[in-house]
Amino acid sequence: MNARIIKAHSTHALSTVEVFNFVDLQEQGNQIVAQARRDAEQILDAARNDATQLCEQILTAARDEGRAHGLRDSQVIIAKTATEIAEQQVTDQLATALPALQAAAESLQAERDRWLVRWEQIAVRLGVAIAEKLLQRQLAARPEFATEMISDALRLAAGQPQLTVYLHPDDLSAWGDRAPQIVQSLTACADTTLVPDPHSMRGGCRIETRHGEIDARVETMLHRIAEELVDD
Repeated sequence: MNARIIKAHSTHALSTVEVFNFVDLQEQGNQIVAQARRDAEQILDAARNDATQLCEQILTAARDEGRAHGLRDSQVIIAKTATEIAEQQVTDQLATALPALQAAAESLQAERDRWLVRWEQIAVRLGVAIAEKLLQRQLAARPEFATEMISDALRLAAGQPQLTVYLHPDDLSAWGDRAPQIVQSLTACADTTLVPDPHSMRGGCRIETRHGEIDARVETMLHRIAEELVDD
C-alpha cells in the first residue's frame, strides 16, 4: 500500500496557493462584470444615440415634407389669391374705364358723323361748282341752249302787266334788236324793261314783277340743288 505523507509545511503552502487563486478568480470575475457593465452601457448609449439620430432624421424628413406640402399649398393659395386680386383689379379698372371708353367712342362717333356731313357738303358743293363750270363752257359753245333756258324762265312770268328782266350782256347781244319782241312774245307783257347783268351767268335771268321776283339765274338753281342735296 502506497501512502503519501504530506508534511506540515507542505500543507501550509498548499492552503496559501488555494486562497491566492480564489482571490484572483474573484478579481477577474469582478473585472469581467465591470467590463460587461461598461459594454452594456456603451451598447445602451449607442442605442440611445441611434434612436436619437433616427428620431431627428424622422423629424427632419417630416418637417421637410411638411414644408414641401406647405409650400405647394402656399403656392396654390398664393396663385389663387393673386388671380382673384388681378381679376378684381381688372373688374374695378373696367368699371372705371368702360364709361370713359364708351363716352370717348360716342364722342368719336359724333365727330365722325360731323366730319362725314362736312365732307358730304364739301363734295356736293364741289360737284355743283364743277357742274357750273361745265355749264358755262357748254352755254358759251352753244348759245342756243341759253336762249332756251331764258325762254322757259320768262314763261313763268306770263300775264304780268309789268316786268323788269335782268340778263347776261352776252345773251342780250345774242338776241340783238329782237330782244324786246322775244320777251313780249314769251310773257304777253307790253311793258318790259331789259337790264344787262354782268354778275349773272349766261342762260339765266332774274325777273322783277309788281308782286315779287322770279330768280331763274343758273347759279341760284345750282345753289338750290346743292342745298337740297346737303339737307338730304
